[in-house]
Amino acid sequence: MTQITDTESKKTPVASPEVDTNLLTHDSKVFIRWLEISEANTMLRFQRDLEVMRNHSAKVVQLAQRIEQAVTPNEKDVLTKARDTELQNYRKNDAEFELVYKTKTDDWILRPHFLQNTKIRLLSPVSDDIIDKLRKGPDFKESDIVARGNQKLILLSTVEGDQIPLLERNLRIVQAQQTSLIQLRAAQQTAADADAKKRVADEIEKVTKSLQTNAELMLKTYGIFTNDIVVENLGGILWVALLEEELKRYVEKRESSKGAKPATAAAPAPVPAAIAPKFEAVKTEAPKPKKA
Repeated sequence: MTQITDTESKKTPVASPEVDTNLLTHDSKVFIRWLEISEANTMLRFQRDLEVMRNHSAKVVQLAQRIEQAVTPNEKDVLTKARDTELQNYRKNDAEFELVYKTKTDDWILRPHFLQNTKIRLLSPVSDDIIDKLRKGPDFKESDIVARGNQKLILLSTVEGDQIPLLERNLRIVQAQQTSLIQLRAAQQTAADADAKKRVADEIEKVTKSLQTNAELMLKTYGIFTNDIVVENLGGILWVALLEEELKRYVEKRESSKGAKPATAAAPAPVPAAIAPKFEAVKTEAPKPKKA
């Protein structure tokens, strides 16, 4: 596990003036910063609404595929009506989506896209007895107790920017070590002889020491003292893959505007005009540009 020093945790990444922070290369594709959310309640609602729209689009695509595979005219007619009903629901929800977020999912839902977390907070469920004990500590803050329905949680830490992937990596390491311990203890029970038991015991000791070290680091760095962690996303960026023609047009526009005024790193990306056909086309493959 990589240890984070106080200096490292407080570093603020400074974007190079030569780097276009509105573009991101990922999985052999170029993505554009489509939408940025910096408010926790909006982020929570956006994730929920995005999942609804993804489910709608998946159903429409599945029905379209079944229509193509239909054997009888009656079967095709039934599936077509079901597809049209689902598409009508999709359009209705998409109109509401646009009112809230100023973007229609119809422009990008069938393209590769992903939501990048830019700020998260870690919480853990706590009982009233634990809260009473924590209140006696000098560092306790009443604002760190968060209510979620009938459940109470305590704020462990807030993680931002480049520290999020590092936290996720560290959590994976700890989880892998915990899984390894479970497997090793099971292997120790079924070891064939004393030598085999000794080898497994040595490995258990080694993994346990490493896990203890990493657990202490997680406590010191993130305040994590339990495996029962609740992650809340407080902000994020929606990235949407660009078609080759769109990327070319975006770069040309960016280069032509360099002489007029310097680009601001934090400025939102000018979204290129959509080339892809709308959702009505119900295409499962990558959208193709229209011919002039």
